Amino acid sequence: MRREAAPRPAPARPAPLRAVLLLIALFALVLGVVQLVVGAAPGVPEWVIPVFTLLFWTWAVAGLAAWWRRPTSFLGALLLLGSLAMFAAGVGNLGHPVLEAIAAMFATTLLAVTVHLLLAFPSGRLRGRVPVVTVVLGYVNSIVLQAPLFLLPPDEETLLGVVSTMQSLLGLVVVVAAAVLLVGRLRTADPRNRRVLLPLDLYGILAVLLIPVSGSLLPLLGADPVGVVAAQLAITGGIPIAFLIGVLAGGFSPTVEADALSSWLGVAGSPRSAVEQALARSLGDDSLRVSYWSEAQGVFVDASGAELEEAPGARLREEVRVESRLVGAIDYDGRMVADTEAVRRAGRVLALALDRERLTAELSASNAELGLSRVRLVEAADRERSRIARDLHDGLQVQLVLLALEAQQLAHADGTTAATAAAATGLRRRIDEAAADLRHLVHEVLPSGLIERGLTAAAEDLIDRLDIPATLDSDVDDAALPAATARTAYLIVAESLSNAVKHAGARSVAVRLRQRSGVLEITVGDNGAGGARIAEGGGLKGLADRVDALGGSFELTSAPGAGTRLRAELPCGS
Repeated sequence: MRREAAPRPAPARPAPLRAVLLLIALFALVLGVVQLVVGAAPGVPEWVIPVFTLLFWTWAVAGLAAWWRRPTSFLGALLLLGSLAMFAAGVGNLGHPVLEAIAAMFATTLLAVTVHLLLAFPSGRLRGRVPVVTVVLGYVNSIVLQAPLFLLPPDEETLLGVVSTMQSLLGLVVVVAAAVLLVGRLRTADPRNRRVLLPLDLYGILAVLLIPVSGSLLPLLGADPVGVVAAQLAITGGIPIAFLIGVLAGGFSPTVEADALSSWLGVAGSPRSAVEQALARSLGDDSLRVSYWSEAQGVFVDASGAELEEAPGARLREEVRVESRLVGAIDYDGRMVADTEAVRRAGRVLALALDRERLTAELSASNAELGLSRVRLVEAADRERSRIARDLHDGLQVQLVLLALEAQQLAHADGTTAATAAAATGLRRRIDEAAADLRHLVHEVLPSGLIERGLTAAAEDLIDRLDIPATLDSDVDDAALPAATARTAYLIVAESLSNAVKHAGARSVAVRLRQRSGVLEITVGDNGAGGARIAEGGGLKGLADRVDALGGSFELTSAPGAGTRLRAELPCGS
């Protein structure tokens, strides 16, 4: 029966935020239109102003999208700051001296903002001393070292040259450090988060390396100053586009407030995985994992009861408690979720649900352990069968053979009377019958064919001994079957054939053995009287319990007059 998923409550944005974003959008639109209306100064190519305006709007749209989807993140502000830097750089082409001074002042600010944006993505905050120092040096290079270049008089050529050299060297250090940090972040990122980081990080690595070197490299390749500016603008404009690709692809998930999360988690009928999924979407970390505290084991476990180890590296763990009692934890990537208080709030919302799921996880662990113990019991019983069969074969059967030889020698010894010889011959015959019965018993306990030649050969032996027509269709790799699986499959075939002949009066029977995807499928069908059932204490009941202990399935279809079909599946993976 298919259950339709209940609609998820959409995260509501407060009215003030919508108003602020609308005002910013209108302001950016007006600034861009004004820039287009004023137009380029004499000597400036006509395409320059429209390109600067388009890039300014692109950065602004990306900033508004980031602010909308993650109101508590600093990324939106960074992107909007980048749009202002782009606008400031563009107004220098309008021909006014004041605007030219503003453009000169903010000529390299966009590079510092780009480095800050790349290293802070996607959480919006810098983590670690090296990223913080890199960003600070970027702003020092773009603001502090840029100021003397437009404040000092032109005749201070020596000082201007020293400052320009320092700025170039420091800029090179900043962009190389940023590229190294981005490569390291991609290498250590969780695979589920790498798809979020990949578009912006890959493009960012190329951008921060190409922007500063293009001014020196492109002239060597024959590009004029206008071509250099066009190339730098194209590279810079790709930063917000790469960010928008990540947003539109769904990786940069919107965050929700605690009340919306509470409504989401409270949807009736939600599966257990929906709790983890809701948290991952609300906090923007697809690798987020919910674990439960097992008091019996003294460790954190997953929903199935398997023990979880604390992940190394940038992953953090926020413990969840009901009053003072530990019930679970939220494991998340600190590079994806910067606001630890948001994780704590989510944990408080989730506490009661986690406590309930903790008990479920402990029950799952107990069930798993029970299943393993049942498998161990089956394997122990099979080992005991093997021991008994070996003892009977190597001990009692050998003794019977020796007794039969002694009886034969007694019957043919010199001086033996006719009566004694007849008695010895009769004794030999009874010993032979007892040995035959013993061999039959050993075969029932542990068929030699099953041990020596595998399941298919053992099933063939069973079919060959039948008095009715029978077929066997098998594609089993006997070498790959676990001993418990092969033994159980043999018992199913043997019991089914015995019931078909002795009880159902079948005229024919068909056996099929199929091995696929780690499962052994056994099907036995006959055209007998039908009406078989799994009765308590019967052979089929014992087989059904054995199959269940191994984690398989057992199905019997037997309508009166319509024959019997038994189908079982057993795990046979490594």
